[in-house]
Amino acid sequence: MKALGDSGAGRRVAKLLRRLPGADRASERLQAVERGLLQQLKRRMDRLEPPSSVSVLAVAMRSVADRSLGGASLQDLLQRSSEQGRDEVQAEYFGWVTSQLVPVQARLLSALSDGSTYPVIHVLAGSRIGFTAEPVVEWISNIGRNAGVQWNDTTPVYIGRLRALGLVDTGPEDPARRVQYEMLETEQPVRDSIARLHKGGLKGHIVRRVLMLSALGRAFWEDGRITEDLDGSLAASVG
Repeated sequence: MKALGDSGAGRRVAKLLRRLPGADRASERLQAVERGLLQQLKRRMDRLEPPSSVSVLAVAMRSVADRSLGGASLQDLLQRSSEQGRDEVQAEYFGWVTSQLVPVQARLLSALSDGSTYPVIHVLAGSRIGFTAEPVVEWISNIGRNAGVQWNDTTPVYIGRLRALGLVDTGPEDPARRVQYEMLETEQPVRDSIARLHKGGLKGHIVRRVLMLSALGRAFWEDGRITEDLDGSLAASVG
C-alpha cells in the first residue's frame, strides 16, 4: 500500500498545506496520521497471518502427547497393557461398562440374572418382490414391564445399548410364548412401523426372538457381587 504522501492526491494536499498559515505543523500532523494508519494496518495483517507449519506441528504433537485416559498418556497405557494380567483387564473393562449404565439398565440385567428369558421382536423392511433385512423397529419386549421400568418407552433403547456392550444376547423364537409375541406385535411402535412400510409400498417382516444374558453379561453380573438382599429388594419392588 502506498503512503498518502507518495500519491498524486497526497502531493496536491501537501502543496495546499504549504500555502496555508502553520503549514509545517499541519504537515507533521498529516504524516503522524499516515504513520498511525500504516501501523494499524500492519497489526491487522499480523493477526491474520497463519502460524508457521512448524508451530502447527508442535501444537499437534503436544496435543497427542497430552491426550490421556484417567490421567495416563497413550505411552503409559501401552506400557500398562504389556504388564496387565487377565483379572486386571477384566476389572477395568467391567468398571468401564458400569460407568456406561443407567439404573434402568441395571434393573433389566437383574431381571435376566437368574437365567430368565423374555420374548423380543424386531420389525424388518423389504420390498414386495424380494426381502432385505433392514431393521425398522428393534428390541420390543415385555421385560421392561416385568422388571418395573417406570418409563417403558425407553426399554428398546436400553436393550439395544446393553446388546452393544455385549451384555445381552438373543436366542431362537420360543413357540411356547406365542401369545406373548402376538401381544408385542400389537404395540404402538410395531403397528406404526408396519403401517408406514405398507404406505411406502414396502413389506414389514416381524422376527421373533428371546432375550437373555450373554456369557459376558453373566460374568459382569457375578463380578458386581450383587447381594441376595439387594436382589430380593428388587424382586419385591417388581412384585
